[in-house]
Amino acid sequence: MRKDSDQVEVLIIGGGLSGLHTAYELHKRGVSFLLVEARDRFGGRILSYNASNSQNKHMNYDAGLAAFDLGPSWFWPGQSHILALINELGLSADVFMQAGEGDALYEDNQGKVQRGITGVSMAGAYRMQGGIRKITTALIQKISSKSIVNNAVVTEIEYKQECISCTFLVNDSVEVINSKYVVLALPPRVALDSIQFSPQFSQARSDELNAVATWMAGHAKFVAIYAERFWNNAGFSGDVISHRGPLQEIHDASSSHGELNALFGFVSVQAQHRQHREDELCDLAIAQLTRLFGEPASQPLERHIKDWAFDARTSTKYDQEILRFHPSNDIVNVTESLWNDQLIWSGSESADNSNGFLEGALAASVKTVSRIT
Repeated sequence: MRKDSDQVEVLIIGGGLSGLHTAYELHKRGVSFLLVEARDRFGGRILSYNASNSQNKHMNYDAGLAAFDLGPSWFWPGQSHILALINELGLSADVFMQAGEGDALYEDNQGKVQRGITGVSMAGAYRMQGGIRKITTALIQKISSKSIVNNAVVTEIEYKQECISCTFLVNDSVEVINSKYVVLALPPRVALDSIQFSPQFSQARSDELNAVATWMAGHAKFVAIYAERFWNNAGFSGDVISHRGPLQEIHDASSSHGELNALFGFVSVQAQHRQHREDELCDLAIAQLTRLFGEPASQPLERHIKDWAFDARTSTKYDQEILRFHPSNDIVNVTESLWNDQLIWSGSESADNSNGFLEGALAASVKTVSRIT
């Protein structure tokens, strides 16, 4: 598969920002590890694409080009972990401020629009030229390709005599690897839904872990790409709060220098009413943007939607509601005592603070690396 032996010091399950950062830090310290990711790509909920003037749902990504995010877009001043990582990776020049110039809009449930409201703009937040995926791409480039594997679906994890044995499928081939530590860099709900653990967790522990909400898991995100940033030219910021929908919150998603002009929004329709309705929702979203910003909004170059509620690597049956808050860490302990504390929860939802944010993913990783090393 990728290793000369079936033994490493640390097995990392989950190739999102937290898992990739843990791999990067262990690589720097010379600690042997293997990172396994079930998807055919790395990044987890981070998902950026370049505009392609096509409706290709599996577009390639080039970190050197402008991109839009179908996952997280923002990070903020004062979030020390992500700012330090961006600086370390040499990406500081790609950071820019979220656009906020112009008037914001409020649309009530009858379609009446009020212009010039306050408290809606995300101005002050940071974004990345090339999308957030630029960060995960840079991390991957720093890690040996022999130590990371995608399309690897973990099925069983067993603790035995201070060693943890993990079984997973890679291209229909069963693989087993032993390690001292296993880092679960994925939402607790997803892990419990897809992996068989031995010894099993108690019912109380399972309930505790399943109570930890997965940020973005119930959301769908829509992006429309245009030839021009017509809303800004007309004096609008692109920021909208709507009680009519289908987009409940809309913001400017354009790149910093105008290479890509875009608006994005979060869909307000609950997950149970969205499945298999992507084209219809896109049509309704374009109709809404046209109501709000005029005829130029009716002719996007591209439109894209990502429904995270039906992504099995992100969402479970517990995640079908749209969260209105960032999850708190309700995990009393992030290690499992029955596993001699060698099984470690380390995704964004397990962070002590900044849960659900990119910053939380890195905070969890930093704490995990410190524990291991």
